[in-house]
Amino acid sequence: MATLDTIATRFARCVELFRDPGAKEAQKLEFRALLGLLKELPVTLTVVAGRLELNGVPCQAAALTGLIQRLDLHGVGTIALPQNPAPAPLFDVLRVLADQPGLEDFATRLGGSGAAEIRVTSAGEAPPPAPPAQPRPPQDGVGPVAPVIPSPDATRPAVPTLGTDGILRGEAMRDIRSVHLSGVPMVTHDPPPPPAARALPGEQAAQSAEPHEPTFSPSHPQTPQTPSAAPVPPAAPPAARSAATPGARAASPQPPAGAVGVLAELAHNPAGANVGDLLATVIDQAEAALKRNRLEEVLRLVAGIARIEEGLPDGSGARRQYAIAVRRICTKPVVEAVARLVGAPKHRAEATLALRRAGADAVEVLLRMLVAAPGMSERRAVFDALTQMTEGMEQVVQMLDHPEWFVVRNVAELAGELGMEAAIPALSRQLDHADERVRKAVAMGLAKIGSRNAAEPLRRALRDKSPEVRMQVALGIGGRKSSALAMPLVVAMEEETDEAVQRELVLALGRIGSPDAVQALIKFAQPTGRIFGRKPAGLRAAAVEALRLAATPAAVGTLQGLSDDGDKQVRAAARAALGELKKKPS
Repeated sequence: MATLDTIATRFARCVELFRDPGAKEAQKLEFRALLGLLKELPVTLTVVAGRLELNGVPCQAAALTGLIQRLDLHGVGTIALPQNPAPAPLFDVLRVLADQPGLEDFATRLGGSGAAEIRVTSAGEAPPPAPPAQPRPPQDGVGPVAPVIPSPDATRPAVPTLGTDGILRGEAMRDIRSVHLSGVPMVTHDPPPPPAARALPGEQAAQSAEPHEPTFSPSHPQTPQTPSAAPVPPAAPPAARSAATPGARAASPQPPAGAVGVLAELAHNPAGANVGDLLATVIDQAEAALKRNRLEEVLRLVAGIARIEEGLPDGSGARRQYAIAVRRICTKPVVEAVARLVGAPKHRAEATLALRRAGADAVEVLLRMLVAAPGMSERRAVFDALTQMTEGMEQVVQMLDHPEWFVVRNVAELAGELGMEAAIPALSRQLDHADERVRKAVAMGLAKIGSRNAAEPLRRALRDKSPEVRMQVALGIGGRKSSALAMPLVVAMEEETDEAVQRELVLALGRIGSPDAVQALIKFAQPTGRIFGRKPAGLRAAAVEALRLAATPAAVGTLQGLSDDGDKQVRAAARAALGELKKKPS
């Protein structure tokens, strides 16, 4: 599942490779990868103040510097790519970008090459909307492809989009506008009128099976038209419709128009008498927004009612109503759409909140994204979202037996971050994995869990042939929850030959700070002892630092005695440690 950073990075790589005439094979591979990513969504690349934005979202990858320089060199401000572009026009865009500028500007050279479906503007011009995907010629004996019908949005006047072109399609400023109902037949976010078979008495039946979205103007309202029918008269006001409906129940207060209005009403009175009607309106609005691919509005609705629900008392009837509404909105398509927004910084907090309320379905989707994440930034965004989930985490344990090494590595890190006791047996099985990177992640995960049940697997990890794996154990252990690991660390110290690993094991004992750990540190800090005999000054200094971390009365007393030690390095370390402890508030 592509993210904007991934698409930007792939585009930049293609331009760079197209500058090298000898890299034909690499060009083909990278170009095919870019085409695959662009099948998911239209993309608009814009250079703003020396940085690159995709669909209004800043992209921070370091690999984009060369692309930004090429765009500036050609004087290009915006390139709008349709969803699933044809290979030939995209190839021409990359080729012209890789070439040196000529006498003609970039758009002219591109137009001459036949790349008509890709829109380009010069720096300083208003960016064009991304055009729709064009029909493809038949391939491999497949019949002709039906032509693509242009979207109604293509004929609308330009309105602000809040940077939501492409991944968040629709018109954000139009969607969130709330107006008085007086004299306005229909606002743009209302659902389409019902078909004739389902129309209530007093309601206008739909004239077409396809929803029609009218153009809205506050000062000159217009009613939607159909080519084959007379103009549709304005819908009757809610009160009139209620009166015209035989046997209609007593009219309840009408909810405000628009997503913002409904959420504001719920926030003002979250447990009011009409909360059921308001939540039903939210569900209808979310369904309509999803059909129009307005993911920003869907996200706003789910996150909005989730925040209101959090403020309600546990077990209350109103809270149950909100929970039911969230479950009805968070279908699998909605969860998958919202999960794609986790990678966008401006939507990350709301998307994570919405996914947390979606439960196990969200965990399943996020784990698939974690497996497919192409880069560190994408993996980090999904990883952070998974750490916030509260349901369905048993799926993490199942992923630890995945055949791909990088999946096991990612999931092992996640299990450690979550402190998952249930993952210890599965993590233990991976301590014999052939790939050192997996064993390092498993060792770190077990160390972060740090419970008594993890002690035996960690003993095995501390005997791993790789010092990097042993180092991960030492770096991951810490806190009083790991007190059961103190003696295994002491035993490992006797067998360890790598000085860097020894130092980290000593510091881990200091972070544990249990009585057993402190007693072992006191022995390490002394000039002679039964464990090592005469100890190196560096190891003793590390023990002094670990005693400072433990900061127990016994540790402080030992530091005071070592402040007059005969070894200059140990004496200086002990005095510095005492000085640091005095600065701490009591």
